[in-house]
Amino acid sequence: MGIRSWARGRHAEVDPLACARRVGAAPVVLGSPIVECDDLEIGDRFQIWSAHRQTLVSGPGRIRIGNGVFINAGVVVYSEVSVTIGNDVALANEAYVMDTSSHGIEGRPPKAAAVSIGDGTWVGARAIVLPGVTIGRRVVVGAGAVVTRDVPDEVMVAGNPARVVRPLTYPPNCLRAWHDQYCYCPGSFFGPPLEPEAS
Repeated sequence: MGIRSWARGRHAEVDPLACARRVGAAPVVLGSPIVECDDLEIGDRFQIWSAHRQTLVSGPGRIRIGNGVFINAGVVVYSEVSVTIGNDVALANEAYVMDTSSHGIEGRPPKAAAVSIGDGTWVGARAIVLPGVTIGRRVVVGAGAVVTRDVPDEVMVAGNPARVVRPLTYPPNCLRAWHDQYCYCPGSFFGPPLEPEAS
C-alpha cells in the first residue's frame, strides 16, 4: 500500500488504515489516528493527520473518501448510515462530521441520515456538519459553522446555523476551495499542465 507514516510510540508498527476495504495510491498518515470502520474506501493521495488532538474516522456505516482528501488533526468523522467525502476535500482541524445525532430527545429515537460533502470543499476549523446534510462543490464552510441544512455549490457559509455569506468565483481550471502550493489543480506545482490556449 505504500503508506508514509510518521507515527511515533507504541502505534508506529500498526497500519492505521488496515480496516479500509480499499486505499488508493500514496496515502500519508501523520501521528496515530483512530480509524475503525466496517465499510471504508479511500481514494488516492489521502492525507490524515493526528497530532495535538486525536483524529477519529469510525462507525458501522458506509464511509467513502475521494482522491486528494486531507483530514487534519482532531477531526471526527463518524457514520451509522453513510458519509461521502468527495475528491479534493479538506476537513480542517477539529471539524466534526456525523450522520447521526447519537441520542434522541423527548423520548424520540436518534436521527440518522446520510451526509455528503462535494468535491473541492473546505470545511473550516471546528465546523460541525449535522446528519442529513449535503454540501455542494467548492464550498467554504467557515470556522465554527454549524451546517444544519443543504448547501449549494460554490458559496461560503458561516454561523450557527450556517447561512450563505456570499457566492464564490474561481479561476478557470481551479478544482478546490482550499488552494496552496500543494494543489493538484491544472497548472499548479503538482497538477497537470494547462491545456494550450487555442489561437
